[in-house]
Order: sequence, then structure tokens, then C-alpha cells
Amino acid sequence: MNRKTKIVIGLVAFLAVVSLYLYLGGLNSVEYSVESVADYHLVGTPFKGEGDSPEIEAAFVEARGYVESGSISGILTIVHYQDTTLAEDELKMFIGVKLNEGASDIPEHYQRMTIPATNAVRASISAHNVVMPSPSTIEGNIKATAKDNGLELQNFTVEQYVSENLLLIDMPVKQ
Repeated sequence: MNRKTKIVIGLVAFLAVVSLYLYLGGLNSVEYSVESVADYHLVGTPFKGEGDSPEIEAAFVEARGYVESGSISGILTIVHYQDTTLAEDELKMFIGVKLNEGASDIPEHYQRMTIPATNAVRASISAHNVVMPSPSTIEGNIKATAKDNGLELQNFTVEQYVSENLLLIDMPVKQ
């Protein structure tokens, strides 16, 4: 391969990567706001354990299946706790569905949970998860927004996977 061919191939590859990045929403900004919210009514599975546990993915896939099939009317949701008593690689989560309406028929192994809330600082991310900012960046900006507004936050996030390209991350304000 001569030098000119290598340059053309490199340029085409570069343009393809940039185009894919733009298509997935890589230049979309994350919007931060203070929102009035209602209590979060959830059903799902609590998890406490190693961050690389296959149980996390299994619970996520199961909850997504219930939402996609319409078995449970709601939004795929993960509550991620910042528990300082956990070991370094441990996570504490609740993986399930934020209910649109009350659901009487939920899977037997699912638990119900209600998080009281009236306000939350929200990050709205309109991009594919491949090109989203890091969780630590998002959480840092949420905390900065809360500080700018004189708000004290709870020690967890509520991640709502509205669609493949829209993620809402709320940190409820302490009541």
C-alpha cells in the first residue's frame, strides 16, 4: 500500500468515527436543573455486592424485559446508593421499574419501594450511553447545581432509562 492510499484510508476511518460519535449524540450537552418531583414508586430487586457481579446485569435485563413487554407499566430505573459503609468494590442498588401507575400484578420475587421526594436536582442526558460523560462527572455537576441553589441532597441517585437515548439522573433533595 502506498502512502497516498494509507492517508485516504486513515481519513475515511477518522470521518467514520467522528460521524458515529455525532450520530450517537456525543456533542449533546447535559442539562442540569432543579425539578419538582413526586414520590418515586418502584418495584424491583435490591442488590448489594461486588460491582462486577452478573446479578446486576441479570436484574437490569429482567426489569427491561418487563418494561418492553408491557408487563409492568413504567420506566426502567436504578437507585444507586453512595453508602460509605461498603467495601471499596461493593455497590448497593435497587434495580427495577419506576411505576407509571399502581401495579397490583408484579413478579413474586420483586419488592415494592417508595422514595419520598418533592424536589430533585436532575441531569438530563440525550445521548447513547457509549458517548455519555462519566458518572463521577455527572454526579459532581449535580452536586454543584445543588450547592448553587442552596440545596442539600440525599445520598443516592435515581437513574431513569426513559429510552435508549434519554437518561434522567435525579438526586432527591433532603426534605
